Amino acid sequence: MAKSRINVTVNTSQSGPVFDGRATAAMFRWLDKAKKDVAERGVDVLMERALKMDKTGRSTGHYAGTFRTRMTTYNDQIVDDGGIVYGPWLEGESKRNSSTRFKGYHQFRRTRAQLRKEAKDIAQGSLDQFIVQMGGTP
Repeated sequence: MAKSRINVTVNTSQSGPVFDGRATAAMFRWLDKAKKDVAERGVDVLMERALKMDKTGRSTGHYAGTFRTRMTTYNDQIVDDGGIVYGPWLEGESKRNSSTRFKGYHQFRRTRAQLRKEAKDIAQGSLDQFIVQMGGTP
């Protein structure tokens, strides 16, 4: 049996996007954009669900219009309903839900589960432009 040899040359000149900070800066910009894109997708999903939730056709769309994203520390994004007073009841998290037949629509819970499945693809969608900014090729 013949032996194979592989020669590897490593250039340690300490230059390029990793050493001059371009890669790190681009990575953080991509991460911030990915978080914002996922949050915006969450608002879209919640709005679609809220407009469908009233089966009587009486929905005014007011609740759907309250969904928003807001930035917290480290540019993290939160999706909420703006603190609307009947939001917990519609979600099924209010004390009143235990004393009535209405157990809530669970929109936020369902949307969170859906976003967990979609987040990787959403983040991947903008990665190529940031790889170019890092000095690489997508």
